[in-house]
Amino acid sequence: MFLIPYLRNVTRPHFPVGVVLLVAINLFVFFGPQQRDDGRYQRALDYYAQSILPRLELPAYADYLKKQRRADDLKQFERLGRRPESLPYALRLMDKDAPFMRNLRADQIITPENEDYAQWRQARGYFDRAIAAITVERYAFHTDQPTLLTAVTHQFLHANIGHLLGNMVVLIAIAPAVEALLGTGLFLLIYLLGGLGAVAMHWLIAGSGGGLVGASGAISATMGAFAVLLRWRRIPFFYFVVVYFDIARAPALIALPLWLANEALQMIWNGNSQVAYGAHIGGLVTGGLLAWPFLGRANARLLPAGGGETAEENGSTPVQASARRYLADARRAVRNNAFEQARRAYAKAAKLAEAGGDLADWRECFNVLKLSPGSEEFHQAARAFLRLRGNDRETQDFVLEVFRAYVALAKPRPDLDAELLAQLSQGFRRHGCAAELERIARLLHAVAPADPRCREAILAAASAHYGSGDARRGADLTRLAEERPPG
Repeated sequence: MFLIPYLRNVTRPHFPVGVVLLVAINLFVFFGPQQRDDGRYQRALDYYAQSILPRLELPAYADYLKKQRRADDLKQFERLGRRPESLPYALRLMDKDAPFMRNLRADQIITPENEDYAQWRQARGYFDRAIAAITVERYAFHTDQPTLLTAVTHQFLHANIGHLLGNMVVLIAIAPAVEALLGTGLFLLIYLLGGLGAVAMHWLIAGSGGGLVGASGAISATMGAFAVLLRWRRIPFFYFVVVYFDIARAPALIALPLWLANEALQMIWNGNSQVAYGAHIGGLVTGGLLAWPFLGRANARLLPAGGGETAEENGSTPVQASARRYLADARRAVRNNAFEQARRAYAKAAKLAEAGGDLADWRECFNVLKLSPGSEEFHQAARAFLRLRGNDRETQDFVLEVFRAYVALAKPRPDLDAELLAQLSQGFRRHGCAAELERIARLLHAVAPADPRCREAILAAASAHYGSGDARRGADLTRLAEERPPG
């Protein structure tokens, strides 16, 4: 199960300095120091294969497994050891066996009495130093060699690009709200301490010989803090179960037990997986506990919930009250899996957007309705939102966001009249959005080429392209403006 919130406008505008910093550090580490790790590991592996180490250590480990009566491990190890191309896997299997490696390095496996001991000791020392030069090996958290430094540094390492991108997407989706509610310094503190809590739980579950890299433990702490700080605030969640996905609106705190249950089930079903489910559980619990004392601070920064499902209208106009009732109907329909009914109710609410309301509600409407881009409700809602007027940056950004999504998704094509297109052209000029201005101009030219505002819109788009340095597109539009409209 995948469950992720998407929301904005729960607090006053706040630039997420801490989130940007964390993302930048993770990207720098992965695309900087870690990029050399593959080459370092391959050189170390090549040295191991050509040295005396395989001849002495691999048979010694097989004997060790026999004495330990670990028949299954012995069978797997011998199968890997027979093929040169499987050496890295056999070596990894041996290296993960912490008791054996402790005994090996303590000269209890290959003893000083062995005639090859001196050569082995020199080769083993060189190989250990080569492995230690690998960034991930040096700064990952190892449960058999735990340090406070690696308990922190492992949070900025990732196994591969998919691991990195997955973590950064979740961080960007959730962390800005937590930072806005707590402040940058406190958010970063909970993030790092939550990562330590994740390490502790992983250590408890994995025991000796377990390694840990990745930001997911600290991000899980942010998720736990998110659920606790927003508690009963109803927010939209995107969820995905097997092949089914949808959007539901629910209190934020409900996500915490769902996240915990999901990680626990995954850990039971996929016990041998490389995913550190124990770290996720530790992070969720730690983040929630650390955030609890700061509920008062978070509540003081929360904006009132717009379009709530309570009976309090707070002096709203009858039209605004109707919009809120439609929103409440839509959310109830979603909870009851009545998606056609929900779509109709969202569309009715969207029609009343010009009367005022919370942009978070209109964004919710649009995000749901755009899942059916060919429906008349989607076209009607898009036109209603594009008619929104406001001098505040947030409203202007929302209108721009709706226009971009509408022209990209609308089926069979965008349905905008000349009046609305001319209004949008006027509004977008302040943004200097050359691509959007050109799209509006061409739509207006297709709808009403003889309208005087058409030529004005085309020239405005041409000017925007000239201003952005794209003289070719500017010249194309200038020629279009000079064409004689059909009589």
